[in-house]
Amino acid sequence: MNIPDSDGNNQEITKTVAGKVLAFRFKKIIKTFVMGEEERYVFEKQKDKDGNPTDNDAEFYTFTGSKIMIDQALNDFTPADLPCPTIIQQFQGKDGKTYTKFT
Repeated sequence: MNIPDSDGNNQEITKTVAGKVLAFRFKKIIKTFVMGEEERYVFEKQKDKDGNPTDNDAEFYTFTGSKIMIDQALNDFTPADLPCPTIIQQFQGKDGKTYTKFT
């Protein structure tokens, strides 16, 4: 498969399919402030059909097939190591692949 690089030159890339995939669900913090002794956050909001923000926090997803990140997620840290309350779980996708999900 030919993919253009940042200079516009085509690079021959071999497509590989990851055996496992790490999925991240997250909210985008747009403002952080301290209230008393507690840190608070203002998150990006969902938008309605006209593009106006609603009262609901927007959630985003990203995925990676990085073997190093998947190995670290499974073996090197626990939810207590993360900066916010997080659940780490593996699940079987409809495509038959095993995914690791952070929520």
